[in-house]
Amino acid sequence: MHTAIGFYEGRSLSDPGVFQQQLITLPTLGPQDLQVEVKAISVNPIDVKRRTSIKKSDQFIVQGYDACGVVTAVGESVTGFAIGDRVFYAGTTNRSGANQHYQLVDSRIVAKAPEGVTEEALAALPLTSITAWELLFEKMGFVPKENANTGSILIVNASGGVGSIAAQLAKWAGLTVYGTSSPENQTWLRQNGVDFPIDHHQPLKEQIEGTFQAIVLFYDGSAYLPQCIDLIAPFGKIGMIVNTEKPLDLNPFKNICVDFFWEYMFAKTDTGHDIASQGAILTKIAQLLADKTIHATVTKTITGGITVPHLKEATALVENHHTGKVVVTGGFA
Repeated sequence: MHTAIGFYEGRSLSDPGVFQQQLITLPTLGPQDLQVEVKAISVNPIDVKRRTSIKKSDQFIVQGYDACGVVTAVGESVTGFAIGDRVFYAGTTNRSGANQHYQLVDSRIVAKAPEGVTEEALAALPLTSITAWELLFEKMGFVPKENANTGSILIVNASGGVGSIAAQLAKWAGLTVYGTSSPENQTWLRQNGVDFPIDHHQPLKEQIEGTFQAIVLFYDGSAYLPQCIDLIAPFGKIGMIVNTEKPLDLNPFKNICVDFFWEYMFAKTDTGHDIASQGAILTKIAQLLADKTIHATVTKTITGGITVPHLKEATALVENHHTGKVVVTGGFA
């Protein structure tokens, strides 16, 4: 038995019982699994979305989709990892998450932590960096090498979790980066690789000359897609990660042959498709971190251990759209 924090019903954060701490049994270690002692976690908007969508469950639901920890056991088919390795990963939506003392995770979606990088930095990166990498390099086809690309990209919501790392990766890959945010967050944009900050309160076309070969929307596309028709170049690419409140009219883009891409980083583990690629992505992210080419976007670290009060504090910041990643460190008592 070990400690976990979770819930049976997706209650409001104002409910005193929104999170509960329980002793649970760890499932049997699978042949491809690592058992990881969790040392640090990050809270993401998907934690909020998934929690609030659950009315009631017979099972104790443990969330947490970003973690850094130490390997304490390895499955019989695991290669490349050993007990004592420090690792980081995003986990999946179909297994219990990182808000527990020990977590079982498929070794193929895990990477070894680089030396000299803190636990809070590592816990902040997996979900956002995999999402950004898959969209930019797997879906949109940019070359994942330093200065290997030319042209410009527009990132809508460049101050968000994914936007902040996508801007860094796009800049590293050679693209000129435009990014939207509120005016008060434009210093943050420049710190994360954006060359030209754009005020998202104003019409985009009035602030931009020319067109982009790629636009990524890290916000509801129905709010921005009508503006994209004047901003995307012929044969350009548009990527999205957020469900839309309204239907999208793609017809205006047909005659200029614009390609559209959806990105959802859990699609691979949900469907069993190319799972090992996510561990490979994180290995590349680890090298970029070690080289100080990119950096984590942590702006709030809650120390003293992963507890119900600390998880509530971190979740409250995320629900209030805190800029930068929120991390809880110290492991479980």
